[in-house]
Amino acid sequence: MGVILIAAFVGALAVLIFFVGIYLTVERPDDLSERLEVYATVSQGDAGRRGRRREGGLRSLFARLDRLLTGRSAAQRLGLYLAQASLRMTVPEFLAIEVGATVTGACLGFLLRGYMITAIACAAIGAALPFFLVMRRRGKRLKAFQDQLVDVLSLVVGSIRGGHALPTALDLVSRELPPPASEEFAAVLREVGLGLTQAEALTNLVKRMESPDLELVVTAVNISHEVGGNLSLVLDKITETIRERIRLQGEIRVLTTQQRLTSYLLVALPFVLSAVLALINPEWMMRLFAPGWVRIIPAFAIVSVFIGFVITQKMTRIEV
Repeated sequence: MGVILIAAFVGALAVLIFFVGIYLTVERPDDLSERLEVYATVSQGDAGRRGRRREGGLRSLFARLDRLLTGRSAAQRLGLYLAQASLRMTVPEFLAIEVGATVTGACLGFLLRGYMITAIACAAIGAALPFFLVMRRRGKRLKAFQDQLVDVLSLVVGSIRGGHALPTALDLVSRELPPPASEEFAAVLREVGLGLTQAEALTNLVKRMESPDLELVVTAVNISHEVGGNLSLVLDKITETIRERIRLQGEIRVLTTQQRLTSYLLVALPFVLSAVLALINPEWMMRLFAPGWVRIIPAFAIVSVFIGFVITQKMTRIEV
């Protein structure tokens, strides 16, 4: 009975952390609004100050965690993933949601069957779910930007041929095209307005989008900015090259669809089947983790699945 109460308390705490992270993500004001609020808002009495003090205490905790993670490569990579997914969330806030989802999954798994192996399986699912959702959103956004790149270049080339400067052409892109292209080029213009050079702002765009085609475009723009030349003609040739590359990539993707789906199915099947068996018959699954040489079996299986997935992905990846 005591174990169940402890598990229920930990589960409730994890759910609370999870929803606090969601609240901070959805209700977070813009950074500009936060800076202006310091100077523009008037005092709203002791109740308002106490509310802001409590909110500041929670934010100060995340700020301390942010300072601890600053400079670490894993935290920088995770922050880049969040920015690429266009999530208004810091790395500590995402880690809080990750911990909450993990503990919630562990508690639900333990309360469901009462076995540790079930709790571990559900905890692994809970830990993987937030990261999977971020990566899925990131992948969709990067692909959408790549699909918009030809339209972006066509609009920029037309604007430059009409006699406008490059910043004006980028402003036109931020106003005329839908997200994510409009959001990213609006961020470039904001960075230029805050003091960065045009080359630095475009380089930051390349880091966020991780697109070889965009890197080619930015390189051409930077060279033209330094040595001069007919930028519209260069971008027009790059547009034709990118359009042809997209066509070839589409053909290759269609031809390799069956192989890629087969590799995804084969790598997911053992883990899904193990989770289902852990829920149905935990005693049988616990034998794989009993002390002794039998623990080699699941470790060898995981390594084999990973190696097979890497090999199949390399076989279906054809560079154009």
